[in-house]
Amino acid sequence: MDSYDVRLLTVSYTKEEDVVVELFGKTRNGKSITIRCYDFKPYFYVAEPTKEVVEALKENRDVTNVEETELFFKGEMKKCAKIAIKYPWLVPDFRHKLGKEFRILAADIPFGQRFIYDNDISSCVRVFGSEENDKIKKRYTTELVLKAERFEECEPFKPELCILSFDIENSIKTGEIYTICCAIREKGELKKEKLAGDEPEIIKKFVETVNKYDPDIVTGYNTEGYDIPLLYERAKKHDIKIIIGRDKSEIMSTSGRYWRIHGRLSVDVWLAAKRELHPKRETLGHIAKIVLNEKKLDVDPSRIDEEWKKNRKKVMDYCLKDAELALGILEKISVIEKAMDLATVSKLPLDDVLNGRTSTLIDSILIREADKNKIGVPCTKHIYGGERITGGYVHSIQPGLYHWIIVMDFKSMYPSVIISNNI
Repeated sequence: MDSYDVRLLTVSYTKEEDVVVELFGKTRNGKSITIRCYDFKPYFYVAEPTKEVVEALKENRDVTNVEETELFFKGEMKKCAKIAIKYPWLVPDFRHKLGKEFRILAADIPFGQRFIYDNDISSCVRVFGSEENDKIKKRYTTELVLKAERFEECEPFKPELCILSFDIENSIKTGEIYTICCAIREKGELKKEKLAGDEPEIIKKFVETVNKYDPDIVTGYNTEGYDIPLLYERAKKHDIKIIIGRDKSEIMSTSGRYWRIHGRLSVDVWLAAKRELHPKRETLGHIAKIVLNEKKLDVDPSRIDEEWKKNRKKVMDYCLKDAELALGILEKISVIEKAMDLATVSKLPLDDVLNGRTSTLIDSILIREADKNKIGVPCTKHIYGGERITGGYVHSIQPGLYHWIIVMDFKSMYPSVIISNNI
């Protein structure tokens, strides 16, 4: 049996005959690894179910097991049924139907996090297992593919991650991609790639470049808001799939705002710099000046079509420099190192810290303790007796040009703030 100390980067799952949990990470000696975990089923609890409902659930073909238990809920121990089902994506439907009559517990915890909590896995973990067969190994781009047998605690460590930063220059008039340039930090060395040709060729070369370097992190400046959506749309136009996941999956959008690359972290330097620095201006040029004391190259982005016709090499140099500046900013403000420390404390994969909410970090600690003490975890997204439990209203803004804007926001709603402002 093999064993590796692993810093977890991200967690996901795949459907085969059953659901297989996939943990992607980096070993202590710097190798990329996929850890496959079998025989774990999604589940939730029904508080004080009737015998009829329990029997009906046992006969449901999507339910794999019904187990009687007790949980502390609403001030006392209550009889509950633990319902295990075949697939994670079936949970919302069960939650919605059963929630009209009963209290449903622990039914909105993401499946990957549920696995981590149940096995009390930390951000760094020692995994024991055997190497997967060649057929399964070919599904992944990582150096190691392991079938997990068990996990143990290990001392936290910070492996050196491979980071690929990219930038796109495209026509303002048509959207056509002129070039994509990449700056890659691999084992301390900076490598550069300028991708040229017709648009389909450039897109294919980009996919090849990502898979060639197999980065742990894909980054750039405003990649989530501009570069990745543009790349996706232009690839779609040519019927090209952006297959850059470590499980050889296509890049996908989540919640209409963020992009997910299985096995890798998508980190937007603009968002990271905005959170860390709170700059007065958020342009790449301004951030590069205050962080790196460097300037962008002299190309007018508002006249990029003319600049491209006049001097293609100059535009490509400009594009590459932007990718380098984004990489330099990410490294300088130490976002990754800080996130690793937070991941260690919260016992989560790096992705959940970098792209998750603060509540996710807190949940990781509290839910583990609740489970140990047999305390029922209420759902946040649920319907009880027709009443929906909601948070604050968030109005989604459609992209466009707006005039006469005023923003009023309270960052912290402490009782003292509420009282002093008569909210």
